[in-house]
Amino acid sequence: MGFRLKLRESLPDGLKRVFREQIGSALKLCRHPARQRGVTVHEVRKHLKKVRAAMRLAITEVGKDRHAREDRCVRKIGRLVSDLRDAQVRLQTLIQLRDETAKGPEDNPFPRIEELLSLERESFSAAFAGWQKQAIPQLERVEARLMKWPLQCLTWKQICGAVGKIYKRGQRSLAKTINDLDPENFHAWRKRVKDLWYQLRILQPLNRMVLTEMAHDAEVLGELLGCEHDLAFLWERLEKESSDEALRDELAQLEKLIRKRGKRLRTNALELGRRFYAEPAKAFAKRISIFVGKRK
Repeated sequence: MGFRLKLRESLPDGLKRVFREQIGSALKLCRHPARQRGVTVHEVRKHLKKVRAAMRLAITEVGKDRHAREDRCVRKIGRLVSDLRDAQVRLQTLIQLRDETAKGPEDNPFPRIEELLSLERESFSAAFAGWQKQAIPQLERVEARLMKWPLQCLTWKQICGAVGKIYKRGQRSLAKTINDLDPENFHAWRKRVKDLWYQLRILQPLNRMVLTEMAHDAEVLGELLGCEHDLAFLWERLEKESSDEALRDELAQLEKLIRKRGKRLRTNALELGRRFYAEPAKAFAKRISIFVGKRK
């Protein structure tokens, strides 16, 4: 069906279908994990983020309290493997840097750091080996409750208003980040960008040309912020090893590389972000509502 509403289905049915499909995909991965290391964890977390973004579209109809309860439940499932996912991200980020800077196929400028992060990842893999068994019943219960959400009176006006609020939150995060280039501000901004990207994908059928382009810009911005976050996240972990003499030379080389690359990513993200969030939030929401009106 795809991660989007269909114009020939009612809003309540469409949104609940999106819930059901994303949770169903997460359940399938939990019951039949992928062979490739890390894929199951990454994909399950991605489906959970999509569910949360879709849930936000119905806040005004179901109420903030009810939405908050279910959002906490979905986040709790994601946290079952957060440490494992973090360890995988750090190792993957290092390997990417290694491959990009290596002078040949046999060259590895960071062998000791890679060994450290590999052992850390293996440790978390062993510690969270049975996470799927915990996740399955929790996912099933969340799905059952979401199917009972009272969405009969959900309107396109509410949907457009919810998207406008996410856009405005992204604007505020951008402004805060411009004023303070702290990594945590970039990370918080990235979350708002990802939320909007998912929601624009859900609404894509309203105007495929315009919304597909907007979703693409949000995706690119999210990727820039994601790469920047992964670099900062990796260095935050490795700074704790600064007293290890055996890692000193590798850490010095890696820090220089991360700072240079991170600066470029932040510059590019801020440039694109200023363009993407230049439109007033009310005008943004109104533009989407016009697409709805043309479909009626």
